[in-house]
Amino acid sequence: MAKRKTVLRVDGFSKSYEKGKLAVDNLSFDVKEGEVFALIGRSGCGKTTTLKLLSGQMRPDKGEAYVDGERILGPHERLLAGHDKIALVEQDYNLFNHQTVSDNIKYPIRRSSKEYQEYRLKELLRICQLEEYAETRPKELSGGQKQRVAIARAIADEPPVLLLDEPFSHLDMALRSDLRRMVKNIAVEANICVVFVTHDTHDALAMSDRIGVMSKGHLLQIATPNEIYTKPLNKYAAHFFPHCNVLNQEELKKMDVERENGLYMARPEWLKVIDKEVKNHTAKLVHVDYFGNASYGEWEIEDGLRLWVHHDSFYNYEIGETKSVVLIEGTDWWKLED
Repeated sequence: MAKRKTVLRVDGFSKSYEKGKLAVDNLSFDVKEGEVFALIGRSGCGKTTTLKLLSGQMRPDKGEAYVDGERILGPHERLLAGHDKIALVEQDYNLFNHQTVSDNIKYPIRRSSKEYQEYRLKELLRICQLEEYAETRPKELSGGQKQRVAIARAIADEPPVLLLDEPFSHLDMALRSDLRRMVKNIAVEANICVVFVTHDTHDALAMSDRIGVMSKGHLLQIATPNEIYTKPLNKYAAHFFPHCNVLNQEELKKMDVERENGLYMARPEWLKVIDKEVKNHTAKLVHVDYFGNASYGEWEIEDGLRLWVHHDSFYNYEIGETKSVVLIEGTDWWKLED
């Protein structure tokens, strides 16, 4: 496979809103063509500020970013804020409600030839699955359909970089799944790099090639979805995914697991429930989070020590039932950094 070129490079971005309080602190990363890169983190961690810096809407205090080797200019350096090679889709879509879907999509290329406009429109209606809504006005569309129109319009002028701000936050689960697949296909088919911010781990895992975990303006870890999930850097990164088991040395010792001092993590699917009684692994089921195709049982080993265990949809355990909880063969507790 040919090596993909780097399209977007961020070098040492820093931004503060108040003196001494950094919203973004020395951020550096790169994104390649055809790659989907997710920035995840809790509210206020600096994700949206990073997008505004990347789009040229906000001036960094320090650092620079480049698209195809060309520095992204800040709003103080341009008559109009933004960058011609970067498209940003914000949470409110910003569609023209008095125009049709087709007119909205063609707006960025309105000065191009009629032939190119019609060619590009046909392509975008197909890619974004909007053919039947071409003459519809946005006010008549659902949230998911509006999101498709906003994305189609954003990439109409074939920018090499697409930025998405919490793209699926207002959509139900079924629509989210369809749109995640669509965005991934766009990145591959149009060979553009996509950077999106989210606090939803399902979106990040399902869509991205790499994930950057943010906390208090810092990038804690950049890795593939599998690496982020199975080998998180620290407790914050581990707990960003729900139903996570993090125990210290003393808690593990209560289960006859000897480890050096520190914190250790096990995902709920790394554990299993067995009927056989195992010393210091006997547990009582105290709570279940049920999701239809799977569930997560909270099992109490002893007072204050509880473990989440993944169960398939055919589990038949009852609250108060006692079993043993053990690690599945081939798995082990992952040591976290302090």
